[in-house]
Amino acid sequence: MNYRSLMCEQLPGYIYQLLRHIGETGDRTGCPVFVVGGFVRDLLIGRSNLDVDVVVEGDGIVFAHAFAEVGDGKVKQHKRFGTAIVTLPDGFKVDVATARMEVYDHPGALPSVKPSSIRDDLRRRDFTINSMAIELNEGQFGELVDFFGGRSDLENGWVRILHDLSFADDPTRIFRAIRFEQRHGFSLESRTQKLLEEAVAGDFLRTITGQRLRNEILLILKEKEPVPTIRRMGRFDLIKYIHPKIRVSDDLVELFHRTKDTLEWWNSTSAHNSAEPALLNLIALMDQLNAAEVEDASKRLVLRKKYNEALKASKMLLPDIVRRMGEVKDTPSEIYKALKGLPLEVLLFAMAKAYEIRDSIEYYLTETRSINPLVNGNDLRKLGYPEGPLYTQILDSTFAAQLDGLIADKDEAVEFVKSRWGVDL
Repeated sequence: MNYRSLMCEQLPGYIYQLLRHIGETGDRTGCPVFVVGGFVRDLLIGRSNLDVDVVVEGDGIVFAHAFAEVGDGKVKQHKRFGTAIVTLPDGFKVDVATARMEVYDHPGALPSVKPSSIRDDLRRRDFTINSMAIELNEGQFGELVDFFGGRSDLENGWVRILHDLSFADDPTRIFRAIRFEQRHGFSLESRTQKLLEEAVAGDFLRTITGQRLRNEILLILKEKEPVPTIRRMGRFDLIKYIHPKIRVSDDLVELFHRTKDTLEWWNSTSAHNSAEPALLNLIALMDQLNAAEVEDASKRLVLRKKYNEALKASKMLLPDIVRRMGEVKDTPSEIYKALKGLPLEVLLFAMAKAYEIRDSIEYYLTETRSINPLVNGNDLRKLGYPEGPLYTQILDSTFAAQLDGLIADKDEAVEFVKSRWGVDL
């Protein structure tokens, strides 16, 4: 079946032309070349996906250099895997891979690879709906390559693995299966579900590294609607791989919904300071754990510094701040002092969880967080103040007065300083 017309109608013009140029490079280098995977899947269901992954029957690195030369792009190559990334002048990236087959030495191991055909390359993929390709060479441009019934499964709404050892070869496919299932409103094909349950019972996920586990969890938490997948993870007893004390309860689901609403509010409010949905959702997911349990989960997932610090702040700092702000009506400067330095995602989580201080946090985020002090250290030096610990006291007090509306401009700020710290100019 040929999808040339669908590609022309559905894809942005520059993507369509890019694919034509890729096909022309394939003709010029004598290599069959295909766009593969999620790009094809989403094209067929009318979903936007501009991640262009190309597979070449031949030398992918040679092809990448030939394509980059025509488009004035830059190539970053990985000879060991026969892959390359071509970055075009406008920053758009095209992933290029040599068609290959993979062999797994044991469950959870990274595969060894060797060059092969497009059929073998598609056979190594996770699910039939991701194992389709579209040929880009001129004579066959738009031709669907579907050896394993991916189009039929897509039409019927099935997530199906390609062979019975799929979850053993790569246990992270357990997470991807339910992520695709829930994202698209599909169902696990019956044998796929049976093999998935056997893989979970066999504890195959214990064989993967913390980094690979983390990557899959964060992809789930990054989904536009993560709750259905989180529920499904609970159904298959997968949450324990994050931490065995996490429970998928109605309270947790409600918290996820509230964090989603808060994130949407923030995205509509701030165009330049975006929050990370995966981190915000991770804080919500771990909310029921104590500080020691959060630290344990962080180690399991090998979280990077930003995530560790945000989770630690949500457990070690946030509870006291919420308690205090709920008891006392603070001034703008006191709110600023309490919230300054907390990661954005922690603040948004606090808004979602603690309604009683939502207005105060909203005021901080939208009004005072981005205010710059009217005076700084250079100003104090010009006023004749010797450098030292007094600078901190003067600047903090002056900025607090500015936030509380007692100072309106720089002249008033200077007078405020001089009146309280006695320098007569």
